[in-house]
Amino acid sequence: MPGKYDADALSLADVTDRIRAAAADGDKVSVDDIMGAIGRRAFGPLILVFALIAFAPVIGAIPGVSIVTGTLIVLIAGQMLLMRRTPWVPGFLLRPRIGSDAVRTAMDKVRPAVERVDRLSASRFRVLVKPPWIHVTAGACVAMAAMMYPMAVIPWGVTAPSFALIVLSLGVTSHDGLLTAVGWALSLGTLALAAVLLL
Repeated sequence: MPGKYDADALSLADVTDRIRAAAADGDKVSVDDIMGAIGRRAFGPLILVFALIAFAPVIGAIPGVSIVTGTLIVLIAGQMLLMRRTPWVPGFLLRPRIGSDAVRTAMDKVRPAVERVDRLSASRFRVLVKPPWIHVTAGACVAMAAMMYPMAVIPWGVTAPSFALIVLSLGVTSHDGLLTAVGWALSLGTLALAAVLLL
């Protein structure tokens, strides 16, 4: 299969724990540090981590964070759509840094919700996380990440697309086709919301 879409399943709690661990030392943590903690070869977990950062209120509200995370997701999901085996990220997008305290606080705040979501997730309907359906998911991820640019001008505007991205990428990461299908529906709802708010 072209593309590392069928990597070992990770839970949302696994991903948040790895993000927090990346911010355990030092005053700042870089995108490169976070990617190193998550793993650079799997598309789903990388999209999930940047969607989670954009969604977390403590971090996502920092000016420019949603633009950086949206750009990273467009790039990674776009390569997933094009069936690359592993994602590539240019060096200048690996260098942005945010405060380690903010990252740890954000992960602690979302942890209770993360545990509830994990209880709803399971490996099922796996056909929906394999080609050709994985490409539908990749296209939805590109669309939701692109929506972060115009929605960033609206207070809490990136909440809807980043939540849809969390559900989509968690479906891929945990091999949960049902969750992925829910992500498709959330993506359509987000597009409708954006049309109402922006047009």
